Amino acid sequence: MPNIVNKMDKNEIIKILEDWNFWRRGLDSGIKRPFYIDKLTKLLQTNQILIITGARRSGKSFIMRQLAKELTMEGVESNNILMVNFEDPRFTELNAKTLQNIYETYLEFLNPSGQPYIFLDEVQEVKEWEKWVRTVHELRKAKIVISGSNAKLLSGELATLLTGRHLDLTIFPLSFEEYIIFNNISIKDQIDIINRHIEIKGLIKKYLEFGSFPEVVLTEGKNQILLNYFEDILNKDIIRRFRIRKAEKLKSLAKFYLANISSPITFSSMEKFLETSADTIEKFSSYLETSYLVFFLKKFSFKVKEQEKVPERFMQ
Repeated sequence: MPNIVNKMDKNEIIKILEDWNFWRRGLDSGIKRPFYIDKLTKLLQTNQILIITGARRSGKSFIMRQLAKELTMEGVESNNILMVNFEDPRFTELNAKTLQNIYETYLEFLNPSGQPYIFLDEVQEVKEWEKWVRTVHELRKAKIVISGSNAKLLSGELATLLTGRHLDLTIFPLSFEEYIIFNNISIKDQIDIINRHIEIKGLIKKYLEFGSFPEVVLTEGKNQILLNYFEDILNKDIIRRFRIRKAEKLKSLAKFYLANISSPITFSSMEKFLETSADTIEKFSSYLETSYLVFFLKKFSFKVKEQEKVPERFMQ
């Protein structure tokens, strides 16, 4: 009886995996972003775990698919590539044992030759994932590419968990060059820029107004989508992860920052506005930066001592 249950489990796993892999069919990999694919292709040649990080909805999952597709175009058999999306709700239990079960199911059903490529998308959802990844990497069982939305998980913590074993690449929303391509405009030379300057100026205006998250660029209802992103970043990447009790204070701080981009700020100057301590404001600010929602710049000086001494920072 236990064997039958395990077999059913494996059948369910392989059904889920088939939806996210190129084994039997093509998958939508979106508009190619060569800048990142070229970088990742070079990094894959190293014997390191590759970390793809960045804000939610910046395009990490599609870039992983594009990298997998690029590998197949270069001659890697599709059976030698495993992609797992841990935001798929059909994965009801997410821990290191689940990862091992997925891996064993993949080996049993696909029988890859040599060292396979394993892509783990939104890996921060898996409890103790780092132990499994580290073991597989050290035993040279696979080349591993992982992604996650939370910067703290994929920087400071990884520095301890995967010391000397990983290389990072941060994915940002579209550059303006990519933005033009996503709007179906081909610019080959200076003449094209001159001939289409009015159209390009219009795109610059939209770029500044709505930003450049890929989905926002390609669809209507931009304001609503951006509001949803804002709520997801606050609730999923910060409030839930750091167990924030003063959620309304955090949201007020985030809204203040986004309404005062490029303005100089000090944490102590906002104590009265938020009715909370400068220490709490500084802590919340670090969480917002960790999630890629805002960035802080120190006041410029050629002297590092002067940069560190001045408490004022600028929002970006």
